[in-house]
Amino acid sequence: MLLIALKGFSGCGKSTISRALSQKLGWPLIDKDDIRDLLDDTIPLVGGLAYEVMFNVARRQLQQGLSVICDSPLTGSISYERAQAISREAHASLAILECVCSDSSNWEQRINARKTLQLPVHHQTDWHSFQHFLQQPATQESYTITHPHLIIDTSQPLDVCLTEIMAWLERLVHYSA
Repeated sequence: MLLIALKGFSGCGKSTISRALSQKLGWPLIDKDDIRDLLDDTIPLVGGLAYEVMFNVARRQLQQGLSVICDSPLTGSISYERAQAISREAHASLAILECVCSDSSNWEQRINARKTLQLPVHHQTDWHSFQHFLQQPATQESYTITHPHLIIDTSQPLDVCLTEIMAWLERLVHYSA
């Protein structure tokens, strides 16, 4: 069993990749934003609660013998530690799939295109506001990833990204068998 935890900033292509990968593999996808979208913004530490729910559902799926994909920014070490804990508990392997978009104009377009989607306020929908957000010290927390880790540049076509990810996953499964 495998827990794939996506990592990356808003608009970098995590959801597109995770949905396509879930469909290709037939694995459950648990998206932190789906949970966060349903929670009241007045709940203290609502973002942390969304992570807890996502990882709790993932843990249950892993305990049922299913490999799982979790879609979240995974920007904080606490989230990574939680992913490690549930993978250990479920006797599953953990792999981190980090999405980046090297084409800043493409990335800007993705963020700004969200304005028409009428998303809840916690979603990034304005490139200039997002740039300010990225300058905040807490946004740039760095931590060491000790599990298999693939960085995928989502400025490439989706099929190219999926081919690269599938080859990586095949190597992971081959080496762990």
